[in-house]
Amino acid sequence: METLLSRITLQELWDRQVMFDANIFMVGIENRGSDRNCSFEHMLHSYILPIFECFTNIIIHEEVYAEIDDEAKDFINTYVGKTVTIVSENGMYGTDPLYTTIFNHIAGHELVRYERGRSKNRGEIYSLAYAAYYHINYLCSKDAMVDIVSYELDDLKDIEIMTFDIVVLTAYVYYAWQHDNSHSKALKAIYKKYCADVIKRHRLPDTLGKYIMEVQSWI
Repeated sequence: METLLSRITLQELWDRQVMFDANIFMVGIENRGSDRNCSFEHMLHSYILPIFECFTNIIIHEEVYAEIDDEAKDFINTYVGKTVTIVSENGMYGTDPLYTTIFNHIAGHELVRYERGRSKNRGEIYSLAYAAYYHINYLCSKDAMVDIVSYELDDLKDIEIMTFDIVVLTAYVYYAWQHDNSHSKALKAIYKKYCADVIKRHRLPDTLGKYIMEVQSWI
């Protein structure tokens, strides 16, 4: 089992600067019109609200902010200036040699092949470049590409990816501390369905119950 929680406890992570990728707010979006369990309202109360209540220094790149839908933006806006900061590239590409080099190395990776101006992977690339340049050590993303690229590029060697299982764990702990088990079924389903790729990639337990047992000493 590979997890950054073996190097930093969950509660310590809550107090660190963490960049968040757009895909964290878009889980199940392809089925929102047909499945109420994929609605933003359902995801909001299942895991999105808890992460905003637990993490104290959330950073969101403006390119990520531009990718998310209006419901997510409206919610995030209530935390901006409190525990959320929206950041930008601020004209550094092409004017700051270090930032430009970092950005180009990420964009040129074989799993990325990003050209500036295109939309695919835009938020991920800008977030990774910003995090590397400003020495932000944690980036939360559900994207396997981000996980792999951060491991393979020297420019990103100091960035650890907070995978989606840790988001689900945060929600579970948040509600457990409130003695509220009304979201347990939803969180178990979200873990099983939306953590399937990271379960395989990082050899995590296949159920939320088993996962919690494995990581409880790191909470």
